[in-house]
Amino acid sequence: MNTNMKLLQKKIKVDTIVLCIICILFAISIMSNIGQINEYSRMNKSSFEVKLGPTDTVNNTNNYYLYIEGEKYWTVDYNNYSRLDDTGKTNAKANLIMDNVNEVLKSIIIEIIFIFLYIMLSRVKKGLTPFSVDNVSILRIIAFLSFFLALLPVGVNMVGSMIAFQYATIYYSPLNFYIIAIGVVFGIISEIFKYGCELQEDMNQIA
Repeated sequence: MNTNMKLLQKKIKVDTIVLCIICILFAISIMSNIGQINEYSRMNKSSFEVKLGPTDTVNNTNNYYLYIEGEKYWTVDYNNYSRLDDTGKTNAKANLIMDNVNEVLKSIIIEIIFIFLYIMLSRVKKGLTPFSVDNVSILRIIAFLSFFLALLPVGVNMVGSMIAFQYATIYYSPLNFYIIAIGVVFGIISEIFKYGCELQEDMNQIA
């Protein structure tokens, strides 16, 4: 039994290291996106353009690409980037900044989720029982953050559209439903942990 516990603690130690590395990578990504937002905000709106790129011979499709100061960067959703502002012109700069703001906020939420998971694993690594009131609270917070993560792009696009285009646009991806499902799973797990807490308390009273 002691051997199994030692092996389990080693695995948990590896998991905490992996989570720590993931948190560092997300922090780097957040800082990088903030730097890009700052850089793009200083550039002229005319520096950004969306144009039809070369035909994708593999899928036999035509993709629209974002060009910054004449240099091709990546494919974009034309329906999103072709919106017109109050002057009757497209505003690729505003769309790009909104995309980056979305990435920053989502990365921050994911970073917080991983930090909470790191805290949980750290407690277990110290030999504390996973079935604790604190861990139940953490799992419920993660479930709430997952719901917030799914709804965040909708809010950012609505506010950003009102500022840049003077009308609200609701953008919702099918991926958001999967994120909500993950939040539901975390909520269910929190209830299982709550039940484990009650069993743990009963066993302690019997002992």
